[in-house]
Amino acid sequence: MMAMTPAHRRHESARHRLAAIPPWLRKHDEGSGTMAGVMLIMLAGVLITVAAAAGHLLLCQARARSASDLAALSAAQSYWAGTTDDPCAVAVRVAAYGTASLERCTVDGDDVSVTVSMATKVPVASRVSRSSRAGPVDCVAPP
Repeated sequence: MMAMTPAHRRHESARHRLAAIPPWLRKHDEGSGTMAGVMLIMLAGVLITVAAAAGHLLLCQARARSASDLAALSAAQSYWAGTTDDPCAVAVRVAAYGTASLERCTVDGDDVSVTVSMATKVPVASRVSRSSRAGPVDCVAPP
């Protein structure tokens, strides 16, 4: 009779442990690895979707900020230069060029404040809004 190596002993020990589990219980484990794999794939899909939605929201916020800045600057410049009496009409037009809509426009002296909103394709946050203010600044340093 041949002496048992440590590898043979481990194999025999595992076989005895498996034999100790009733056959009706061993059959219930079949396919559990497949289900765990499916769950991991679904989790990865959900995480990728959340990351893509967050990225899209950041992109829309940046676009709304740009449209808001441009609308405020255009409205303030046209008002300060005297080319229009209604700077909010200029802001509406400029915001529309950036596929945004003007929510609020106020004129305070030579300053124009605007709030612009933009639609997103994310179900939980259908719109993003950004505000900007523009007006002339004295270029003379204070004493």
